[in-house]
Amino acid sequence: MRYDDINPAFDALQENITTASPYIVGVFAPESTVYISLNGEHRHAVNTDIGGLFEYDLVHLDVGDVVLFYVKNGTEYAVFFEERIRE
Repeated sequence: MRYDDINPAFDALQENITTASPYIVGVFAPESTVYISLNGEHRHAVNTDIGGLFEYDLVHLDVGDVVLFYVKNGTEYAVFFEERIRE
C-alpha cells in the first residue's frame, strides 16, 4: 500500500520502499529498461517484463535517502519518479 499523499496516476511503485523493506516492485513501459539510483549515485539497469513489471532489491536504506528512477532518452537520463524514504 502506498502513502496517502502520493497521486496514483503518477506513481510507478506498488508498495512503499522502507528501511525495513528495501525491495522495489513497480510498473513502467512493457519490455523496457528502468534505471534506479540511490541518492544520485551509480544507476542500475532493470528490465521490465511483458506487462511492465520491474523488481529490484536495495541492500541498505536510511530514512531520508532518495531513490531515483530514470529513463534513458538518447544519451541522456531523465528522472521520471523519485521516492524519499520516510520510515
